[in-house]
Amino acid sequence: MDVQSVLLIALYTALIALAFFAIWGVREVVSTARSVRRLSDELSVTLPPLIEHAGATLTSIDSELARVNGVVSQIEEVSDRVSSTTRAAQGMVEAPLAAVSGLADGARRFLNVLFRG
Repeated sequence: MDVQSVLLIALYTALIALAFFAIWGVREVVSTARSVRRLSDELSVTLPPLIEHAGATLTSIDSELARVNGVVSQIEEVSDRVSSTTRAAQGMVEAPLAAVSGLADGARRFLNVLFRG
């Protein structure tokens, strides 16, 4: 055997090995493409109901937040009414006490003038 025939055998062996690797690579690419297609089909079936459910959930959350906002507004109104009622009651209690205090002060001054004089 001469060098040229050894080199040809080595070249053919390398080409056969390269062909096997190319076939294996193409097979893997086709397998991956099929897997991606299956995943895409599953997602096209699964995602729309999930998105619809998420939309319904967000709508429910929005209505509950509106209800909570209404409750908070009512609490603020009640708090304002209680505060104004408290101020009115305090004024109603303080007015007679101030009048009694004024009368008592006037009576004290009158008695001081009466007993001094």
